[in-house]
Amino acid sequence: MIRPTPTRLSAALVALLFASATPAHEGHDHGAPEAAAPDWAPRATARSRDFDLVAVLAGTELVLWLDRARDNAPLAEAVIEAESGTWKGTATAAADGSLRLPAGPLATPGRHALIFTVQAGEAIDLLPATLVVPGQAAPSAAGGDRGWIVGGLAAALLGAVGWKAYRRSRRQAGRAGS
Repeated sequence: MIRPTPTRLSAALVALLFASATPAHEGHDHGAPEAAAPDWAPRATARSRDFDLVAVLAGTELVLWLDRARDNAPLAEAVIEAESGTWKGTATAAADGSLRLPAGPLATPGRHALIFTVQAGEAIDLLPATLVVPGQAAPSAAGGDRGWIVGGLAAALLGAVGWKAYRRSRRQAGRAGS
């Protein structure tokens, strides 16, 4: 049987401190699990005196929901044009009451400033919004919780080694004084 001497416990402590996930670098993932996808889609909202608009990125399509501001009544018959930089599109009505248009470059990660031109009956308005599409999760984020666990275990092990050494020195001092 191997006796847990302070030297062996210290070596185990050092091994435990260095036993963590290797951070990935560009082009490599070291077999780390992929970050979980959020359960929500990127969205942008805009509001004016006449309209409430919600734009949801659904894959390669931008789905728009437009309501009248005063009573929250859906306005699926509205004409909506959207633009962001050099990209422009006109939404078409869908069976579910939404308006849809191809997202084009809006489907790429980044911060996209949008301007929606909305016309519903006599009301016309310009609605600014920002769509934020997240990119890949940072490689170091995958093992963040593990570091705290390893650190806590290492501190507990170090405390146990210190306590054992303290008790041993007290016993030896008591024997030497007898």
